[in-house]
Amino acid sequence: MKYTRLHIRVPAAGGAMLVQGNHLTVKAEIINISAGGIRITSPSFRLDDGAYRVELLIRSTGRIVFSGFPVYQSAHSVGIRILSIEPDHLKKIYQLVEGFQISEDFIRHIDQGDIINDWFTDESGEEISITFETS
Repeated sequence: MKYTRLHIRVPAAGGAMLVQGNHLTVKAEIINISAGGIRITSPSFRLDDGAYRVELLIRSTGRIVFSGFPVYQSAHSVGIRILSIEPDHLKKIYQLVEGFQISEDFIRHIDQGDIINDWFTDESGEEISITFETS
């Protein structure tokens, strides 16, 4: 599951449900969110690499729904990349991220966490390849 991150992740709280086909597969808690995907608590089993319908319930924004697929899974968390999302649901994510970025909590988040390195490493701490060259 190789991936790259384009969007900044911010802490978020709420519930997440992953549905595959017509079956509820996972109920989890949201750890963080970005315009590119979410990180949730990991279930006790390995998720399939296929697509899931993801439903988030966040108090400040309400319900957010999108389709996505796992890009990594560790013992503690799962990263889900957004595959498709309705514009009004994406707007809710942008509002969450923007709201956090103008808060004092964002400054503390930068101070306490290595936010720049967070962009350039995956969940297991492996460096993500970044290049500014064009082909």
